[in-house]
Amino acid sequence: MPCTVSLENCGSYSQEEVGESVSKLINNLGGIQKFVKRGQKVLLKPNIVKGSAPEECATTHPAVIEAVIKILKKQNCELLVGDAPFADDTLSAMKTCGIYDVCKKLNVKIAVFDRKINIKNENGRVVRKFPLTHYFNEADAVINIPKLKTHSQLYFTGAVKNLYSMMPGPRRGFYHLKYSKMEYFANMLLDLYASLRKKVVLNVIDGICGMEGNGPCNGNAKFAGILGASSDAVALDFVMCRLIGLDVNNLPTIYYAKKRKDFLFNPQDIKIAGEKIENIKIGPFAEADFSTLNMMPKFVNSFKDYIMRHREELVY
Repeated sequence: MPCTVSLENCGSYSQEEVGESVSKLINNLGGIQKFVKRGQKVLLKPNIVKGSAPEECATTHPAVIEAVIKILKKQNCELLVGDAPFADDTLSAMKTCGIYDVCKKLNVKIAVFDRKINIKNENGRVVRKFPLTHYFNEADAVINIPKLKTHSQLYFTGAVKNLYSMMPGPRRGFYHLKYSKMEYFANMLLDLYASLRKKVVLNVIDGICGMEGNGPCNGNAKFAGILGASSDAVALDFVMCRLIGLDVNNLPTIYYAKKRKDFLFNPQDIKIAGEKIENIKIGPFAEADFSTLNMMPKFVNSFKDYIMRHREELVY
């Protein structure tokens, strides 16, 4: 199906500059009113993989979150900002990455993903039932706000992968292991997105400064100067992956989205709005050093504290 990806250059995290660029980005798609109605309850889902300072570029920058909040406040929306970090508790991680201060300044509720509901996707290829944060049921709409990063397991992490932490608790850590074959892992992520997309109305990716190399946590900051948005997370990932010089044929979520009947993704259906592709100049991002699941023991060890805090949930 035809879909639009909006692109805007943004040269810094100055709040004024980010605010102007995010407004243009969303207006290119028809304005925020195309995605949310006045007074709706909206959950903003940034990437807060762990407590990390904004300049480390592992998490969504607070300036982007603030810009989206201000646009939604003009719609009198009831707002929540939430995530389920792996390596730290939610409030601690939000304080470190600067999003906590934004929420307090703008009087926005912080959503701690500490309760679960189950949703079913009978057509799922790999997983047909997911334990999600209860805020998914409470919200009228979800706005997904990922960070532009390369990834040691998945090659690239953007809009589709960012929705993975809508699952609270250790289950998703074990999915990394259980579905370690890329065919299964990618299709599990697509099963999840298929289950969520009725409410995930908009995806806004922070690519002003991204992360190259061994993302999602251990790579290096890389300036890209770009913001992207789309109602279609797969299309947004495709465009952003190409913009940073990666081979989209190596991104398994794209590969399988082209084959699945519930997606039927076709890059030729993408329309670009806003900044023209030829005007965007980004130095190629370095790929992760080692993109196989031999990194899994290190992965599990990195999050052992998180797993131990949730050990009572390990039996399902």
